[in-house]
Amino acid sequence: MSRSLRIAIADDELVVREYLCEILPLLGHKVVAAAENGRDLVAACQRALPDLIIADVRMQDMDGDDAIREICRDRPTPFILISAYSKPRILPSGFDSVCWVYLPKPVRREDLQTAIGQVFPER
Repeated sequence: MSRSLRIAIADDELVVREYLCEILPLLGHKVVAAAENGRDLVAACQRALPDLIIADVRMQDMDGDDAIREICRDRPTPFILISAYSKPRILPSGFDSVCWVYLPKPVRREDLQTAIGQVFPER
């Protein structure tokens, strides 16, 4: 049986947050935090301590890759960055101990499932 993950998500588009909150439980996971910007994501991850983070690259208040960088400084956490417009500014060499994947929007269920499998190959 595959392991259920505790996932924190962040996207400035409500429809994307709702989609992720709907689709992730169908894939067997629990959404433990849903934020609309990077600052809220950082605070939510400090409280919820997720197994995985899924965040939009471009958001108001703090971009997703900046939030990930701050979160991983204190607690390295695997992540998936998503965006319709921007590639992440994070370089893989800066996160040698953390698995991560980039997905272009729109994020399809199959692509999300594959990305989670890439970040957690033991699943």
